[in-house]
Amino acid sequence: MKKTNFFKYRNTGFVSNFFLHLFFIVFSFLIIFPFYSVFIQSIDDAVFVPLRLVPGEFTLEGYRTVLSQRNVITAFFNSVFRTIVGMSIATASTFCGAYALSKKQMPFNRIMTAYVIIPMFFGGGLIPTYLLMMNLNLIDNRWVLILPGVFSGFNALVTRNFIYSIPNELEESAFMDGANEVRIAFQIYLPLSLPIIATIALWSAVGHWNAWFDAMIYIRTPSKQVLQALLRRVLLETQLSEMYDFTGFIPPVTTRSMQAALLFISTLPILVVYPFAQKYFIRGLTAGAVKG
Repeated sequence: MKKTNFFKYRNTGFVSNFFLHLFFIVFSFLIIFPFYSVFIQSIDDAVFVPLRLVPGEFTLEGYRTVLSQRNVITAFFNSVFRTIVGMSIATASTFCGAYALSKKQMPFNRIMTAYVIIPMFFGGGLIPTYLLMMNLNLIDNRWVLILPGVFSGFNALVTRNFIYSIPNELEESAFMDGANEVRIAFQIYLPLSLPIIATIALWSAVGHWNAWFDAMIYIRTPSKQVLQALLRRVLLETQLSEMYDFTGFIPPVTTRSMQAALLFISTLPILVVYPFAQKYFIRGLTAGAVKG
């Protein structure tokens, strides 16, 4: 009878676990270090900041200078307004549309599903979209940043697939108790769909918060500009004057420190919100991607 070498399998498992943990440690470091490096640059007053673990000349003047500018505060609250309102409307419309598409007995269900899928592959183009916004009198209007993204076909299909995973017996029992479609949708399916709703809300919030291209095209008034568009001009075009409320302002810190402070402020809200939604994000994404 051939003897099994348990030590051989034990050593093999140890080696594989070691390299697996090493890979994830290196991968996590590569993700975290850029944020940490930006933070170090934001609190360092040196003209040239190499890769450091601690600041050479510690200062918070970069944050004080950035947060004291009215243009930055206005752009920040414009981004908050866009993110909250856009996320709320998009999540509500996505759930309602996905619930309707999940009803296979609904008339023209396949046609409506195809109508939702087609825009995922074909777009109208930039110029026709701009002309449409202009005909709707949405140019230089805050709602031009929200209304075009109210409904997403991809999000609706993912939500529909999640609703498919909910047992139909719940709906049949509710019908027997006298509940109508509206009550079933919002009192039965809505609470059970919180994981996918949190996922869609997170996607929508990140998309609205990071968006800058539409604001650059449609928004002309500086007081209606969002933070990411302002950040782009400051970083890429090196126009620090975009932040200042008056000309002739001399910042008390270096340009690099102010740019890093503004960059870190713009990424902080998403970094704070994501850990609270991570649990629902994973559950909703896995459940909504494998059904249907």
